[in-house]
Amino acid sequence: MTEELYLTARGRRISGWTDIEVTLRADGFPGEFDIAMSWKDPVTKGAVIAAAGDPCQVYLGSDLVISGYIDQDIGGGDAQSRSLRLTGRGKTQDLTDCGAEWATGQQIGGDALSISQKLAAVYGIEVVLANGASAGPTVTQWALNYGETPAAIIQRLAQNAGLLAYEDSTGRLLLANVGTAQAASGVVYGQNVEKWSVQHSMHERFSEIVCSSYTVDVATDVGGSTFFDTQTDPNVPRHRRKYVFLESVAEDANAFAIRKAKWEVARRAGRSTVVLAQIDSWRDAAGALWAPNTLVPVSLPANRLGAGAMILAEVRFRRGPDGTHADLVLMPREAFTIEPISLLAINAGDITPPEAQP
Repeated sequence: MTEELYLTARGRRISGWTDIEVTLRADGFPGEFDIAMSWKDPVTKGAVIAAAGDPCQVYLGSDLVISGYIDQDIGGGDAQSRSLRLTGRGKTQDLTDCGAEWATGQQIGGDALSISQKLAAVYGIEVVLANGASAGPTVTQWALNYGETPAAIIQRLAQNAGLLAYEDSTGRLLLANVGTAQAASGVVYGQNVEKWSVQHSMHERFSEIVCSSYTVDVATDVGGSTFFDTQTDPNVPRHRRKYVFLESVAEDANAFAIRKAKWEVARRAGRSTVVLAQIDSWRDAAGALWAPNTLVPVSLPANRLGAGAMILAEVRFRRGPDGTHADLVLMPREAFTIEPISLLAINAGDITPPEAQP
């Protein structure tokens, strides 16, 4: 398979890029690219082939990977040659850069899908469910903060629904379940791995996480009671306690505090192991490009978790003077445990730690 990058813009399909970086993520958006070419043509005064602001599509081989816009075009050269560098991002960049537009400044009703669709429609972006995801619970009332970006709001809605939010190759925003697809091959020492490292960390892990919720009557603004739940991480060898005060209220505050405490332990444990691998190909054994939010088998000597599938969090497709590579960032599934959140804020100053209560 020919591994070339093509960029389409202004009705042209442009190839010959020699320096290539294309990055895709599972837990964020948009995708991005940084590509360059040079040629020996010191006297040509040809037309601009692509410029900042142009809509574009980026292909790796025959596979579309990014649909978006060119952010920068940088031309240069010397007495012997000319060069062109283009950087850009997917369509969802407008959701991360721009302000959320909502007529009333407040949303009554709706779920993660319907609210995200209304926020994204202003910027011409489609939002769909993927990997068998559901739209999540109805949000009864949620005041939007002036100046907030659609991306920040959508990420909170996705968390509330237990979903990841990321961009697909056509520029749509996906609200997806975690890790439902399996790569045809994996990251295997002695086969396709050129360089690798495995990070095992105790940073930000705690033996005990004490999570509290403060129950109030939001209709009358009267005081309430505080509930505490403690979850432990048996793999933290010494006493390390962390307090988490929930700056929100939920219908069942106690159950929410328990879910939050469990999430804190699981997420921190999952993020404590990170695999970085440089692979010798952009594709797996079946010829498919490495794709974010995919389960990838990992077999490396330093991985104390042992051989098994991990979630592909980020992939960077590269080409340069040192050849063609894919840089993979992989983590255990627990690293993508979705944070339980509530969308109604309270004052954390109302919460009294358990040891200070009468």
